[in-house]
Amino acid sequence: MTKVMTLGNGVRVIADPMPGLATVALGVWARAGSMDERDEEHGAAHLLEHMAFKGTGRRTARALAEEIESVGGYLNAATSHQRTGYYARVLKDDLALGADILGDILQNPLFDEGELTKEHEVVVQEIGEAADTPDDVVFELLSEIAWAGHPLGRSILGTPASVRAQDADALRGFMGRCYRPEEMIIAAAGAVDERMLEDLVTEQFGGFAGGRPLERTTPKFFGGMRHDARDIEQTHLALAFPGVATGDEDFFAARLLADILGGGMSSRLFQKVREERGLAYSVYAFADGFEQSGLFGAYVNAEEGQILEAAKIIRGEMEDAARALGDEEIARAKALLRSSLMMGLESPASRVEAAAGQLFTYGALLTPEEILSRIDAISRDDLYRCAARAAAGPCALAMVGPGDAAGVAALFDQSQTPQ
Repeated sequence: MTKVMTLGNGVRVIADPMPGLATVALGVWARAGSMDERDEEHGAAHLLEHMAFKGTGRRTARALAEEIESVGGYLNAATSHQRTGYYARVLKDDLALGADILGDILQNPLFDEGELTKEHEVVVQEIGEAADTPDDVVFELLSEIAWAGHPLGRSILGTPASVRAQDADALRGFMGRCYRPEEMIIAAAGAVDERMLEDLVTEQFGGFAGGRPLERTTPKFFGGMRHDARDIEQTHLALAFPGVATGDEDFFAARLLADILGGGMSSRLFQKVREERGLAYSVYAFADGFEQSGLFGAYVNAEEGQILEAAKIIRGEMEDAARALGDEEIARAKALLRSSLMMGLESPASRVEAAAGQLFTYGALLTPEEILSRIDAISRDDLYRCAARAAAGPCALAMVGPGDAAGVAALFDQSQTPQ
């Protein structure tokens, strides 16, 4: 049975035993991401995650890699707008080592200036790689439009100049201010004993201390369009309307509506854009939730001469979803959402990620039965309400590649802002 514990300093711990497994997924999450950066810290959250593996007071960067891999283990980390996670996957007998390494990198990072200078350039290369990837660029532009002037609209990676401006003191300052024990969650799933886990994390994280509670401003959603008219073979289009926050009562309904529109192969957009018309290889809808807001939208990439027609279909299906949804497509989407949940429960890494997210969002864990019940309870009127709420707001549009940007903008009643 999954158990939630709280250490004396406020760190919350989730133990999720999975009988029959021989491995453990262990993660540490801090409610600190790129949206918590001050202007002069742009890129610090992501750079900090990189530097965590570049040496501690006890281990060099090479020693960290060799020690975890000598037992066949795996280390990784990821930064989002809202939080940062550090992960270890090990055999059950090596859980203590995994916990010790994660505790070491988070409490004793060295931030060696030589390593930091090298990592500046590694991240700059990462920024360049993203800039060369049109489907990354189009969503960066979409965020900038949708959340103009808010940290949620900035790139998580930062810019080459902002990354190179981050020194060791800047990283220590960000970490000391934003990594608070009350806003940290440690979760382990798989071959884990809850008593042993509690002892390990108490030893490694029981003395963790941090700054004051973070104050996050609610972002305002804006409409408009940006067009990066680069000379490439395909044109990439992403559009979004105001969505709902992860804790909103309509969050699951918004997810379901996105699946109906552009989830599986039977979804409306897949069938009409790809199967019936052959306009695009990739087309889908999404409902992304954040702590205080969300996005509801769609993405498609197509040849220059076909992007406008694909956009017309997306617009038409989004309008139709506010008034005409069939029983069969709703049932299919519910089945897909249920199976996605249940399949995720078979992976220890997915389980710890989901559990940490629920604890951050709801302050408690939801059982699979509770989530399935919420999905089953979604009505057609709930879906219509989500569609109408999105359609009532402004539309943000981003386009990368050649094509009729003005025509696409006109479809969604948006002006085109020069790049």
